[in-house]
Amino acid sequence: MRQMDKFLEMQTFAAVVDAGSFVRAAQALDISKAAVSRYVADLEEPLGVRLLHRTTRKLSLTEEGRAFHVRCKALLSELEEAESEITASSAQASGLVKINVPVSFGIMHLALGTWHLALGTWHLALGTWGDLHPRKIQS
Repeated sequence: MRQMDKFLEMQTFAAVVDAGSFVRAAQALDISKAAVSRYVADLEEPLGVRLLHRTTRKLSLTEEGRAFHVRCKALLSELEEAESEITASSAQASGLVKINVPVSFGIMHLALGTWHLALGTWHLALGTWGDLHPRKIQS
């Protein structure tokens, strides 16, 4: 079995426990009740234990199921957090801004040097050039 299937099975098991039934879990996950039942059975098989007590009217966790549910929720939470961090960092603008200004401007506007602090992943390269321009020099 592939590991991604294992995550899907764990997500389904957690949804069953959280929803309190296979039908409500299927509705929450937008899959069939048969698929929910299959995922939970596929999760239980290699473990060699029943995670849920099933009756026609009631669903409850076994002792092993209770312990496994806690671990599943922790792992799924970690996975969700990792995905959120990656998504947030890739959606955030970043880069290098290069600005060349006359020395007099650079002296008068020193605040630009701290501009990058407010922008996180933006970096500011502030360069200066002399006020003397070749066309302004008389020979």
